[in-house]
Amino acid sequence: MNREKLWVKRSGERFRELFRYSRYMFNDHLLFVIIIGVGGGAYYYQNWVHTLSPQFPTAILFSIVFGVLLAYGNIITFFKQADKVFLLPLETKLHGYLRRSALLTILWHWYISGLSLLILAPIFFQTEGDSKKFFLFTFVILILKLVNLFIRWYVDFETDRLSVIVDLLFRILFNGFIVYFYLTSEFPFVGITSFIFIAYGVYFFMKNRTKPLPWERLVTNEERRMGTFYRIANLFTDVPQLRNQVKRRRWLDLLLKNVRFSPNQTYVYLLNRTFFRSGDYFGLFMRLTIIGAILLFETEGAYFRIFLAVLFMYLTGFQLWGLWMHHRSILWISLYPVNEKDKERAFLNLLARTLSVQMILFILLLLLLGEWTEAFVLFGCLILFLYLFIFIYTKNRIKNWRS
Repeated sequence: MNREKLWVKRSGERFRELFRYSRYMFNDHLLFVIIIGVGGGAYYYQNWVHTLSPQFPTAILFSIVFGVLLAYGNIITFFKQADKVFLLPLETKLHGYLRRSALLTILWHWYISGLSLLILAPIFFQTEGDSKKFFLFTFVILILKLVNLFIRWYVDFETDRLSVIVDLLFRILFNGFIVYFYLTSEFPFVGITSFIFIAYGVYFFMKNRTKPLPWERLVTNEERRMGTFYRIANLFTDVPQLRNQVKRRRWLDLLLKNVRFSPNQTYVYLLNRTFFRSGDYFGLFMRLTIIGAILLFETEGAYFRIFLAVLFMYLTGFQLWGLWMHHRSILWISLYPVNEKDKERAFLNLLARTLSVQMILFILLLLLLGEWTEAFVLFGCLILFLYLFIFIYTKNRIKNWRS
């Protein structure tokens, strides 16, 4: 194939794939939750911003957020496993291909950075109130993103994984310090830190510019990037490209000891171990629970707390739907001499127990805050939600999945 057309073909395939799965992901139910969540969040975010004083640590907040955000990301190459063999002879002739990939990556990450700036802009104007400074800050963020992508490209030429991890930590620190010094108007320190950061990037450029492409690393980056997307899309539809990962997590064995290994407990045994060890179900549960608890702790108002608790329990249950379809591509599970009703019962039971644990944690948090009345009201609302979500909504979804 013509090298000039290869990038167009690869990028077109990727965008069509993203669009195809996005149609399943952003269905009416999820869009409704997103609209309600964004609308409610924006309302309370606006009210919270109006309470901020000039003493609010804007510089610290921005340095943490942008320190991490700017360090994240690598060049999108669209490379595949077979390219390590078939494109290797053409490596020296892929400059045009890689330039297009770099341009696409820069534009995408500038979009993400710009969106983050728009979200955080109200905090800046409330506490700083300097539009000229914010305009220049936007320029600083875009340049920093460009430098980060440049450095990450040449760090990927290093053969050991530790170099990538150390580089990520260094760039988070550099980004954070530059943002902090700029917002606190310590411009000499901005210059010094920026000079060191550029010298750091030049070091990797001079060291690795003549090396051949790190095919293994670049292909791994692409697989990891798409793997994240596939895991999310897999919650909505079948994704044949998804490679499931298994983590032992011995420290959770205590929670599995009561699950008997018997014929009538087949799916209970399977789904419980899948939840704790396969994919990222347990991690999603923990992250959503922690984020939900933090928001409940930081916000006030019974109605908004009820909304947040229901929202995060819905999102958790929604993510756990993937357990039902997790093993569908494994033929031998279809050979189990177990009634399909047992699978449904095991799945609903796991869903109920998981969401109940989350509910109890939310209730305990309010009790620790001394909000006894709110905790009682929240308990009643969440019990009602559990019943409607699990035994009506999810059961109807299972019927649709079977058909």
